[in-house]
Amino acid sequence: MKKSLKIIGVFVLIIIILVFLGCIWAKGLKKDQRITKEKMKLIIDAYPKFDESVNMFSDKRNILYEFKDELYFETLSENVTYWNTFIDEYAEGIKKLEEASKVLKKNCVVNFGDVNTNSKCTAFKANYEAAHNYYISDAISFNKLVENYDEWNEKNGNKAEQVKKANFPVYKKYIDYDKDGEYFGKVEVKDNE
Repeated sequence: MKKSLKIIGVFVLIIIILVFLGCIWAKGLKKDQRITKEKMKLIIDAYPKFDESVNMFSDKRNILYEFKDELYFETLSENVTYWNTFIDEYAEGIKKLEEASKVLKKNCVVNFGDVNTNSKCTAFKANYEAAHNYYISDAISFNKLVENYDEWNEKNGNKAEQVKKANFPVYKKYIDYDKDGEYFGKVEVKDNE
């Protein structure tokens, strides 16, 4: 009888331990679900601001390309103030995009069980990489134009004002943010552009 009481006692003790561990597991699962939902909400809430900054950056880029084909040394020298201001504003646009992406960069590191959240993260990664790589390509191209302009200006007695070169406020080299082996938005800049 004592032996069967010991077996029943051990069995009850095992059941109590299993119930206790099950409660701890369930509590941890609830906490993980709450944290995941909070992260999903942060992503959904942060994406419109990021998307707006991408659109503003794109608008600035369109202005650059609108005038790019007609940008000769003479026209550049006639509008130095405009181009110096523009290139600063263009750099400011990429800085604002970087600022708007902080929450998304922090939270879009895993796949979620929600299609809407995952699509926002996928779009964020593609747009983030493209915007930065486009900016780098444009800055390199613009800086080559400024170098050629400086040579032209020097040959003409430095009569024209100095044009600022574009700076690289976030990244100095092309990025592969989503680690897919491709540099989305990277444009090879040719010397004759």
